Amino acid sequence: MRSAESVMGQPKDHRHEPAEENPRTPKAFGRRPAFFAPHPPLMSGGWYQGADHEVVGPGRYPVPRPQPKSVKAALLWALFLGPLGFCYVSPVGGLIGTAMAVTAITLGGAPVVAVIWPVVMVLSLAALSRRSEDAE
Repeated sequence: MRSAESVMGQPKDHRHEPAEENPRTPKAFGRRPAFFAPHPPLMSGGWYQGADHEVVGPGRYPVPRPQPKSVKAALLWALFLGPLGFCYVSPVGGLIGTAMAVTAITLGGAPVVAVIWPVVMVLSLAALSRRSEDAE
């Protein structure tokens, strides 16, 4: 029985063969630009990381401190959107609350909404007051 090498011969080494030019390959006629535009400056991220002051580093420009959250706006968001409106105060808490509310409404039915909405409004006020106490 003969091996594949003896029947087919030595395998070709295609790594060192120069590539043939294909006449149908389009050619680029444009020039390379003299320079590339610089990257826009990066925004600082000190405020959302809970820092007391913002550290401006290389490539960063200072960003003004965000406005404090409004109690009226928190109540309105929670009143109209329920658990999803809680995202105004706490994005992660709002998404978790929305998932829990959808699960509770699915399992318990529509009357559960009458319990969830006021609870979310009270939680948004509590989270907002706690956040304002932490800032002081």
